[in-house]
Amino acid sequence: MTFKMLMQISLRSLRHHKGRTFLTMLGIIIGVGAVIATMAIGAGAQKKLQEKVASLGENFVVIQAGNRIQQGKIQGKSRKSKPLKENDIEVIEKQCENIRRASPVIYGSGTLEANGVTIKCECKSGNSNFIKMLGRKIILGSNLTPEHIKNKRRVVVIGYKAATELFKGANPIGKYIKHRGKSFLVIGVMQHIENYFNSIDPDFDCIFPITTARRYIMDNPWGQYIHSINIEAQDQEKMPALIRQARRILRALHHLKEKDSDDFTIWDQDSIAKAAKESSGIMRLLLLIVASISLLVGGVGIMNIMLVSVSERTKEIGIRMALGAKSSMLLRQFLIESIVICFIGGIVGIIVGGVVPFITAYFTGWQIILSIKSIPVAFGLTTIVGVFFGLYPAHIASKMNPVDALQEH
Repeated sequence: MTFKMLMQISLRSLRHHKGRTFLTMLGIIIGVGAVIATMAIGAGAQKKLQEKVASLGENFVVIQAGNRIQQGKIQGKSRKSKPLKENDIEVIEKQCENIRRASPVIYGSGTLEANGVTIKCECKSGNSNFIKMLGRKIILGSNLTPEHIKNKRRVVVIGYKAATELFKGANPIGKYIKHRGKSFLVIGVMQHIENYFNSIDPDFDCIFPITTARRYIMDNPWGQYIHSINIEAQDQEKMPALIRQARRILRALHHLKEKDSDDFTIWDQDSIAKAAKESSGIMRLLLLIVASISLLVGGVGIMNIMLVSVSERTKEIGIRMALGAKSSMLLRQFLIESIVICFIGGIVGIIVGGVVPFITAYFTGWQIILSIKSIPVAFGLTTIVGVFFGLYPAHIASKMNPVDALQEH
C-alpha cells in the first residue's frame, strides 16, 4: 500500500470523527501558538532592551555602593558595604586622566504639586554635569549651573510629562512647583524620552541641584554620602583604563585588602547590557518552558485519542491483517494519522501564534518581532510530538493478533 493510500485512509478516519479530531488538535494549536507568540514577544523585548541600554548614552560609568555582582550574578546590596562619599568622586576626578564629566548623585521618590495637580515623580539630584551625562536635552529654559549648585538655589528641571500634567500645556518656565511643602522655581523642561531602561518613566523626573536636595529635601542631611557616582569617559577606547583606575582608587580609599572583595559595583554600558540580556534570557526561557508544557499536554492528548482509535478499529485491523497487511503498514498508517493531526494543528497554531502577539502589542504597546525562524522550529516540534506520542498507539495496532482482533467483535 502506497503512502498516498495510507494518507487517504488516515484523512478519512480523521474526518469521520471531526469533533474529536478538532479537540485533539486544540492542544497542539495552543502549544504551537504559545511557542510562536513567546518567541515573538521575547525577541521584541530583547530589541527594546537593547534600545533602552543604548539610550543610556555612551562612555558612561556608574559606581554604586555594595557589591551587587558576585560570581557573575546580580545580588542585593552587601550588608557590610561602605557608603560612597563626595570625597571619593573628588579623588577619582583628580587622579583619572580620562574623565570628561563626573557627578555625584542622590535620588529618591516623591510628589510634585502645581495648579492643584499632584503627580508622583522620581527625584534626582546632581551637579551641573548630571543632566548632560544622562543624555537629556533641555527643550525649554536652561540647565542647572555651577551657580545653582554653589548657592543651593531652590530650582528644578522637570521631565516632559511632568510639565505637561502639572501645567496643562502652558509654559512652566519661571513658575513654581511644590515638593515636600517647599517651593522650587522651574528653570528647565527636558525632552520627551522614548526608550528608557528602568521601569520608572523618566519623563516624570525632577532634577535638583545636589546641594539644594541636601539642604531642603532630604529627611537626613546625608552629610557627604551619595547614592552613586556617574562618570563619563572621553572616548570608548579609554573606558577599560578608566574603570581599572576608578576601582583601584576606591579600593584604596575604602582600605580594602588584596583578598577583600569590592564593597562597590562599577557599571558600564556593556555590563548593564550583559546583565539585562541574562535576565531577559532567563525570563524568555521560562516562558518557552511553559509554552512547551502546553505542547506536551497536547501530545498526551494525541496519544490518548490514538489509543481510543486503535481500540475502536480493532475489527478493521484484524480484517486488514487477515488480507495480508503487514505490521509495518499498520504502524505507518496510525503514525501518519498522529502526524497529520499535529501537522494541521501546527499550521493553525502558527497562524494563531502570529496573530496573538500583534493583538497583544495593540493593547499593551509592546514591541513584537515575528521571526521566520520560529516557523521551522514550530513544524519541527509538531513532527517530534506526532512521532513520539503516536508511536506507542501505532505499535499496539501493528502487534495485534488478527485472530484475536476479529474475535473482539
